[in-house]
Amino acid sequence: MQENNFNKNDLENELLNKLLDENKSFTTSKILEHVINMLMRAERKIHLQENDNDKGNGYYDRKLGTPVGALDLLVPRARDGDFRPQVLPDPFIRDSEDRFNTLQALFLSSYSPNSINSIFNSLGLRYSRDELDKLKDQYLANFEAWNKRQLPNDVIGIFIDAYVSEVKDNDKVKKMTTFVILGFDFNGFKDIYSIELHIGNESKEFWLSAFNKLISRGLTNPLFLVSDDFSGIIDTVKTLFPNSLHQLCYVHLKRNIRKNMAKSDAKQLNDKLTLLKSSPTHEQAVDDFKKLLSDYKDKYPHFVKYTISRAEYYFNFTHLPLDVRKYFYTTNAVESFNSILEKKRNLAGGFFQSMEYLKVNVYLHYLRLKSKKWAKPTPFIKANLYSFNQLFATRFNRSPYLKTQYS
Repeated sequence: MQENNFNKNDLENELLNKLLDENKSFTTSKILEHVINMLMRAERKIHLQENDNDKGNGYYDRKLGTPVGALDLLVPRARDGDFRPQVLPDPFIRDSEDRFNTLQALFLSSYSPNSINSIFNSLGLRYSRDELDKLKDQYLANFEAWNKRQLPNDVIGIFIDAYVSEVKDNDKVKKMTTFVILGFDFNGFKDIYSIELHIGNESKEFWLSAFNKLISRGLTNPLFLVSDDFSGIIDTVKTLFPNSLHQLCYVHLKRNIRKNMAKSDAKQLNDKLTLLKSSPTHEQAVDDFKKLLSDYKDKYPHFVKYTISRAEYYFNFTHLPLDVRKYFYTTNAVESFNSILEKKRNLAGGFFQSMEYLKVNVYLHYLRLKSKKWAKPTPFIKANLYSFNQLFATRFNRSPYLKTQYS
């Protein structure tokens, strides 16, 4: 098939818009329906470019039965009657470019190579693993470059969460932890700053490596750093970001209380903790928290002692105005990103096909958010930039550097 003036990116962009809409849940038959309808329209567009005297003549409805369900198709027509989309059976013959577009649609929807092969075979299409590998390598290269890009020096905060999933490694399926580092800059924009893939338990050495990568890329002064109580992370933040406010996830604290205390005691303590979220100062919040914990020290000595040692980190969000605090005492900002990865893992059959496919899925999910939800400043950040600027000046003895010439 010749391209002429047809822009093949038109097809790709439409596929992305259709299939990467997180508000829709697509079945295999619905995905194929969109793909075939778009391929037929693309064919007619090229036909009309090659036949100046012909014109489009609307569409007709057609049901196409397949092993994955009936497809509702809108078949485009041309006035001279000679045009018939090649994508329709019989025969079902496609050139490499159209197969590549179809592969991309299924690949972006997290189908495994085996699943794609099965779908193609059921429809009488030839399937080339080389084509899928080519597509994967293209996105993988983009991911690696993106994960090394220059970052802003000063940011309002970075949020860190761990997503544990299963990844196929040769013939075995292993557990892999994906640490997603999300941030807000002083222009109010949300972004993913780094992705760290790790097998095994995290440690101070791991966090030193992860944070030094951020520093080497320019990110040196986060006002807030919000995380769970990962092993080694507190000492690492003290060393590398001494002026930053390190907030341990307040929501995870309440979960840990429920996990380590009797049900009635946990409810009583968590109810009282809720009142501390509106403490007028950080110092008062920490003092009141320690007093509450001390009432349980005889019954839960080890848990209370450990939690008291981290008391100041659970209430650093109280340095902020009341209406902003709820956004900075939890890692929810990044957990929502990870929840989409979990959906993709389930679509892929319960595990990612390889570490490379996991990276590609992370990158594609990021691109969708960056072009849609994250294209504009985050409202609650933008509305409180004055407060963030003032707090930054207090911690770092200067105003934040607002240069945004990074990609």
